[in-house]
Amino acid sequence: MTIVSQILIGLLTTFTGFIAGFTWQLSRRSITYWRARRFWRPFVLGESKIVIGRFREFDTFEASGLVGVGDMQAAAEVAAFAAELGFRRRARAVDIVYQDQLTGDLYGANLICIGGPEGNRVTERILKGLNTSIEFDSGTDKTSLLDTDTNTAYTPEFETGSERQKTLVLDYGLLIKAPNPLDTRHSVIIIAACYGYGTWAGARMARSPQFLRTELAARGQAMECLYKVEVIKEAPQIPNVVSIRPIPA
Repeated sequence: MTIVSQILIGLLTTFTGFIAGFTWQLSRRSITYWRARRFWRPFVLGESKIVIGRFREFDTFEASGLVGVGDMQAAAEVAAFAAELGFRRRARAVDIVYQDQLTGDLYGANLICIGGPEGNRVTERILKGLNTSIEFDSGTDKTSLLDTDTNTAYTPEFETGSERQKTLVLDYGLLIKAPNPLDTRHSVIIIAACYGYGTWAGARMARSPQFLRTELAARGQAMECLYKVEVIKEAPQIPNVVSIRPIPA
């Protein structure tokens, strides 16, 4: 075999590997989008914004404000999934904005609200416009979720360590998809839990095949999903659905 033949075979092998890899990536993205198309399609096709809370009460400590770690992890999960869905290929951008930066005209867009009503005023405003049956309840020293249909409260659980420090071991969260009540031409997703760990887990759940195969998510219907998640060594585990139901118009 001549040197030229060896070079040609090497180039052909490299090119074949490149085509195979490109085809695999394209197929993987297509499968991801196919599974998620009903639930996430409005956010792929239109302008979308990820809205997270920012605390400005601690300006003396940090002038730019503070954001919960769980909320930032959740925002990163959503942004990464947007890339998998091909937002950039469709010339769609997903901007991350803070709740105090969202002006009136920006409410008329697809919104992905991260965090509950106590830390995110946009979440609070959107929830007031939705006919949901699961609500945040801050009436006690612990934030909990209340199922108003069954009058059942779901309260996070803590364990006390050797130094009398409480560690969160079980969190509850709420995942909502519905028309944006401030502009029904657009959609809104809310991912919020009693604590940041649950919010982080909710973002993972919203992109998981198991959740996207559930009946309401697969149909792309307006829905509310109550879930719980164990927290082990400061890491949220795989969340489990407690209740999932449609949201009436």
